[in-house]
Amino acid sequence: MKLIILRTNLLEALGSVERAIGENVNLPILKNFLMRASGGGVEFISTNLEIAVERKTAGKVIEEGEATIPFSIFNSIIRNLGTERITIEREKDKIMVSSDNYESVIQDEDPKEFPIIPRIADVSRFLKVKAERLRDILRNISLSVQYSAIRPEISGVYLSQLNGVLSFVGTDGFRLSEIMVGENDFSSTMEDFSLIIPLRTVQEAVRMFNGVEDLSVFTDSNQILFESENEKIISRIIDGSFPDYKSVIPKDFKTTVSLDKNEFLNSLKLVSAFSGKANDVSLKTGENGKFLEISASDATLGKNVYKIPAKVKGDDFAVVFNWRYLLDGLKMYRGDEIDFRVSLDKPAAITSPREPQMVYIVMPIKG
Repeated sequence: MKLIILRTNLLEALGSVERAIGENVNLPILKNFLMRASGGGVEFISTNLEIAVERKTAGKVIEEGEATIPFSIFNSIIRNLGTERITIEREKDKIMVSSDNYESVIQDEDPKEFPIIPRIADVSRFLKVKAERLRDILRNISLSVQYSAIRPEISGVYLSQLNGVLSFVGTDGFRLSEIMVGENDFSSTMEDFSLIIPLRTVQEAVRMFNGVEDLSVFTDSNQILFESENEKIISRIIDGSFPDYKSVIPKDFKTTVSLDKNEFLNSLKLVSAFSGKANDVSLKTGENGKFLEISASDATLGKNVYKIPAKVKGDDFAVVFNWRYLLDGLKMYRGDEIDFRVSLDKPAAITSPREPQMVYIVMPIKG
């Protein structure tokens, strides 16, 4: 194998495959990435056995071949080189890296020892969606997800297609978020389906496909693949059944408080300084239904109160919430106006009249 490649292209490719470099003590080759040079360009591949990342980039291939290269030392070399044109060559079990004024020799391993990357057999079944839209959805939904060894079925984002609608759902047992995408915002050759994408995969997909226009999503019985023109990330899906989340979303509420999202968000940040370790803030309706009162107190810190102008429809209430959970819910919405909906015997909801396809449910600490 021998090729000439621009340092800029090389750094971008290394930034992609770094996401799946492994740390498996029993399989040290996972600390390497696979470089494959062919007539179609240069391909970089890494895996930690949970996810695999592939990145294609341009390069002048003088001699086709492949090599497994230790990521850490190779990445350090490329980042510190000052020249743009870099020559990479493999002879027997050694990798030579050279530029105008630099040479190094790196010991590599047999490429045949690198794990086989799984493939989706039927690539005729796929979703196509705008990359920025999908990244935005996954970023927001993942705020409601935490890894759980006890309940692995909620350790990821639930994705389903039903009757022309895509639904993305996440929950950690204390809050739940759902974002629906109508058939005008995606295309699909797939029949209705449902699956659970691991949280780690979701987070890497959000980071990875920046600046990409379209994404294709492929799946089979145990894998999911996100693919753009030059990048891929493939992952197992979580085995299990996602909870019946629809039953958690209340059908009606006793009180709806309409208020400015940004003022609500800023008030939570301000009042939370007195919330202590419990992260609890109290919300209650004000006199004549004209404002929402937010307060927090701590025996060692003191207390404070913030009143937000609001339109209150329904019963008065006084409920305590984790302010961080409320903050995450508010960040989902782009519009300025939100509705905070409460029933004392049910979870509360944050919705927006301008974004009816989204809902954020949060459990109160006490009411």
